[in-house]
Amino acid sequence: MFNEIINNAKKVHFVGIGGVGMSSLAQYLLSKGYTITGSDVEENSYVEKLKKQGVKVYLGHSLSNIEEDVDLVVVSSAVKNDNIELIQADKLNIPTIKRYQLLAHLVNNSNSIAVAGSHGKTTTTSLSASLLKNANLDPTAIIGGKLRNINNNVIIGKCNYLIVEADESDGGFLLLNPKIGLLTNIDNDHLGFYGNFENEKVAFYDFMDNSEKLIINIDDPIIKQWKNLSKRQNLLTYSIKSKKADVYAYDIQTNAAYSIFSIKTPTKKIEQIKLKIIGTHNISNALAVVCLAEILEIGEDIIRKTLSEFEGVDRRFTYVGNYRNLKVYDDYAHHPTEIRETLKAAKLISKNIYAVFQPHRFSRTAYLMDEFAGSFKDAKRVFVLDIFPASESPIDGIDSQILAQKVNEISANAVYINNEDMLKKHLDQIEEDGVVVALGAGSVSRIIRKITNDYKNITT
Repeated sequence: MFNEIINNAKKVHFVGIGGVGMSSLAQYLLSKGYTITGSDVEENSYVEKLKKQGVKVYLGHSLSNIEEDVDLVVVSSAVKNDNIELIQADKLNIPTIKRYQLLAHLVNNSNSIAVAGSHGKTTTTSLSASLLKNANLDPTAIIGGKLRNINNNVIIGKCNYLIVEADESDGGFLLLNPKIGLLTNIDNDHLGFYGNFENEKVAFYDFMDNSEKLIINIDDPIIKQWKNLSKRQNLLTYSIKSKKADVYAYDIQTNAAYSIFSIKTPTKKIEQIKLKIIGTHNISNALAVVCLAEILEIGEDIIRKTLSEFEGVDRRFTYVGNYRNLKVYDDYAHHPTEIRETLKAAKLISKNIYAVFQPHRFSRTAYLMDEFAGSFKDAKRVFVLDIFPASESPIDGIDSQILAQKVNEISANAVYINNEDMLKKHLDQIEEDGVVVALGAGSVSRIIRKITNDYKNITT
C-alpha cells in the first residue's frame, strides 16, 4: 500500500529528521526530486548538512511544521505516537509511514544489498559501498554512520545497486527482501522490543529466509544454529577461524596501525592483503565484503584497493586528539560484545586503557547489567557516566552507580562520574602514557570531544 503513496508523493516531511537513518533517507529523496522538510529537537551535523542542501528543518515539534501541501510524513522509530506533528498529519489526512517502511520500499524495488547483524553493520555497509564504488558500479548507499572517506552517511549513485543497513532494533528489517542479504552476527540486544533473546533470534533467521542470496558469518554460534543452513542455496559463508568456510582468512597479523592477512575464496587466493582499520572484528567485516565481491565478480585489485584505503566510519574507533599524554578515541560501542572488541583493539596501541563509558538506555542496562560488568577487564580504569535515556523513563534499581559497583566486583577498576568536571579531574590525574576510549551511543562523544578540544585550544 505504501509503495503507491511514496511514488505519488511530491513533498515529504520527516519527523525526527536529525537521526542518522532518517537524514540519509531525506538526502536520498531530495536527490530524486522530492521537496523535503523535517523537524527534530536539536541541531546536529546531519541537520546542518540538510540545511545546506536547501531542506527546511524546524527545531522543535509543532503543529505548524506540517504544512497542508505535505503529501507524506515519514516518522522515526524514536518518535512516540502522541507526537503533535503526527496528530496534525492525521487531522489533515496526510499518510504517515515509518522510516523502515520507506526503506523497505527502496530495497524491495532495487538491486539491493542489505547488511544485518547485532554488531559491525555500519562498517560492513560502508566497506560494501566502497567496494562497489571502486568497481565503478556507481551504487547508492544508505548508511548508519558517517563514512570518513566522503564525510557523509549517504552515497547517491546512478545505477540500480542499493546498499543499506538493515536495522533490527524495531523489527523493521523483516519488511526487506534484498537480492543479497549479509548477516555479521546475532547477539542479545534490543530485548526491550523483542521481549527475549529467542524472539530476536527468530527475527534474524527470518531475515536470512527473506534474502534471495545470502552471506553469513559461521564464526557466530547462533547463526550456525539456523535450521536452513545446510539446505540453503545461493549461500556464501565466511570465517576468521574455520577453513570450512567458503571465504576464510589465514596468516593474520595485527598491529596498532593496520592488519595484514591472506584470504582463500572459492575462486582464488589473495595473499598478504592490508586492512587500514584495526581489530580482528574488522577482519571479519572485511571477509563479508570479499564474499560480496565473489558474488558480483569483482577482482582482486579492487578488493585490495578497497581494504587498504578504507578510512572507517565516524565514531568507530575514531582518533579525536591528545589529552595531555593520552591518545583519545571515540567509539559507538554500547553493547558488552562491542565494548570487549573495542578495548581489545585499543590494546594494540597501549596496555594503559582508560574507558569512558556511558550506558545507553535504561532497558539495555537492565537486561545486560551483568554482561556490562564483565566487559572492562582490559581497561586499567573505567569511568562510568550516567545512563543516556534515549527517551526512556528511569527504571527503579538501574543506574550507573549500581553498574560501577558491579564492575568493581569483577575487575575493581570502575569510578562513577556524575559530571564533566569530575571526569576531567580524573583524566588530569593520569600520569602515564595511554589511551582514552569513549564508549556509548549517547552524549559521551560530545563530552570527550569537548574535553579534548578545550585542551587543544589551551595548549596551542
